[in-house]
Amino acid sequence: MRLAFRQLVQDYGRALLRECSVCLRDPESARDALQNALLKIWKSCASYRGDSELFPWLKRVARTVAIDELRASAVRLPSSASLPAVDEELDPALPDELPGPEALTASRLALERYRECEARFREVEPEAAAVIRWIAEDELSIEDVARLLNRTPQATRQYLYQCRRKARQYLAPWYAQVAGGEG
Repeated sequence: MRLAFRQLVQDYGRALLRECSVCLRDPESARDALQNALLKIWKSCASYRGDSELFPWLKRVARTVAIDELRASAVRLPSSASLPAVDEELDPALPDELPGPEALTASRLALERYRECEARFREVEPEAAAVIRWIAEDELSIEDVARLLNRTPQATRQYLYQCRRKARQYLAPWYAQVAGGEG
């Protein structure tokens, strides 16, 4: 049994820690959430029916634990500057035609502005940012998000609408820069 748990941690620990980090924005809290998630996974592994892939199920458990801890936390979350950038390892594909230096500079400045705005959104509204990420990046359905948040689908739709409104407020400087072609 101990070997199986060790294998679970070895195979999925880093990825689950990343999920917890995205929600909690604090490395120490994320490690605590990971431990709690692993214990919950271990205790409830008999309830895994196998009707879905294992990894998404593990991620869902880790996120649920992280969100529960986020809700329970009354402490102000640290700045995203203290965390490693999760998306730095991604290497965007080069376009067919390379843009000129002006376009590259404008694009780089717009990307920097977007990252600043998004980091601020994640810092101030971590739960709303996580919900947006689940829908936009992880392509979770409203029903999946409703289960993660322990809400009805209708309440989740309303909450998602509120989350999008919050996101637009934080991304407004980026929208203005992109629309206006500012640098």
